[in-house]
Amino acid sequence: MVALVDESIRLQVLLERLKAGEDRKIDAFLQEEAKLLSARLKRANLSPGQTARVEALLAEIRDTLRSLHDKRLGELRARMGELGELVADTEAKSLAAALDGWETATPKAEVLRAAVNTSPLSVRGAGGGMLLDAFLDGWASADIERVEGTIRRGYFEGRTTEQVVRDVIGTKAANYRDGIVDVSRRNARTVVHTALQHVANTARVATMKANEDVVKGYRWVSTLDSRTSEICQALDGRQFDLGEGPIPPAHPNCRSTTVPVTKTFRELGIDIDEPTAGQRASEDGPVSASLTYFEWLKTQPESFVEEALGTTRTQLFLQGGLSADEFARLQLNRNFQPITLDEMRQLAPKVFERAGVD
Repeated sequence: MVALVDESIRLQVLLERLKAGEDRKIDAFLQEEAKLLSARLKRANLSPGQTARVEALLAEIRDTLRSLHDKRLGELRARMGELGELVADTEAKSLAAALDGWETATPKAEVLRAAVNTSPLSVRGAGGGMLLDAFLDGWASADIERVEGTIRRGYFEGRTTEQVVRDVIGTKAANYRDGIVDVSRRNARTVVHTALQHVANTARVATMKANEDVVKGYRWVSTLDSRTSEICQALDGRQFDLGEGPIPPAHPNCRSTTVPVTKTFRELGIDIDEPTAGQRASEDGPVSASLTYFEWLKTQPESFVEEALGTTRTQLFLQGGLSADEFARLQLNRNFQPITLDEMRQLAPKVFERAGVD
């Protein structure tokens, strides 16, 4: 049975729309935070040197922001719970349709919640190995500390209340993109997008595990465009047994997904041939579902390849004498993390020789 690529990509498109909706909620939340901070700072009207009053104000602001964040995160977690249930239900129905009406199981809501909350994020760097609750709470704490630090530093450096307000919320002339709240906006979008991807893919895998009688593994599917990360380029198309491979998100703002790989009809005891492979989306329109990122990249102009890989790796990719699949496998170590060019040279010195890379 072929991987269920088409349905998974459609679901990922819907997930990207959901992320856009969350961006609007983040903007509204931070506008509320900015108005609150501006009003409270102006009302206090402190002067440099009033250390005790500054610290008292910061304690009040800290408690207020914590309440705001707790309310916001509670609402977000509720929507994430709904997302997990939607993804699991869609995945189970897709499996049933692909298997011509085979009865499939959908994990219960409590099972999904447990999976989402106890599965560590695979994100490299910030958040890697953390549980979802700690990942979200960490963003809230960092936001509060950033605001608090900006205010304290401003008064310590002798800035006026008006200047401190500008440091925090920015200026109208710059569309409020020059204040510390805009840093919070960018960070919030990254955290929420990454968390939603974690919820969706964890729900997918939980559904696959609930249907191990028909699912034998999963396939990693990355977005086919120039923004695809190095690790997702290399993982695209790789197939793993359940419980034995990495799960997206692989990095902040990861857009990769997973697709169940079902047993063949004959493995299920049904004597019929498999259907032909479907299609998947790419920057250039639909392509074969079996096409991996590096196979697709082989069809692109050299300028595009260089944009995606960089100059040296492009030379190795185009002139190193490896197949697309071999080159992809050369990008990651045994822990599925990207390797450096020096590490690659140690693994495959002849590739560098053939490509003429010193």
